[in-house]
Amino acid sequence: MPGIEPLSMNRMKERIVKNREGRMEEVIDVPVNTSVRTTAFEPLEARIAREKPELLAGLKALKKSVGDEVFAKRFSVLQNVNKSGKKLLIVSGSERLRTMLLRDNMKDIMQAFDVDDVRIVGGASFGGVDAF
Repeated sequence: MPGIEPLSMNRMKERIVKNREGRMEEVIDVPVNTSVRTTAFEPLEARIAREKPELLAGLKALKKSVGDEVFAKRFSVLQNVNKSGKKLLIVSGSERLRTMLLRDNMKDIMQAFDVDDVRIVGGASFGGVDAF
């Protein structure tokens, strides 16, 4: 067939390099926000004990239910937990962790916190910029 050429890796590489020329060369000037601060990450248990002691009993029950290893991998790294009546909101920080919690630990969470409805939000990552 006329018009069909054999694939040349060198030619493909040249085309890709040419297409990428000029990308991401601009300097982004971000204004400094003095009200935003960075702090070292603390495990969830430490933050809950200090800021929301009413949730500490639920966290301890959850730790007993799932075991120390699973708790350390999946729950200590959570960004936030809030409870209102029989509803619980968990901010996981990643879609991968959110999926694992929904798949494997939903019953444990509901029993430990004595709630009927659990919403787990993920995807904010630790930088948070991909969620906004």
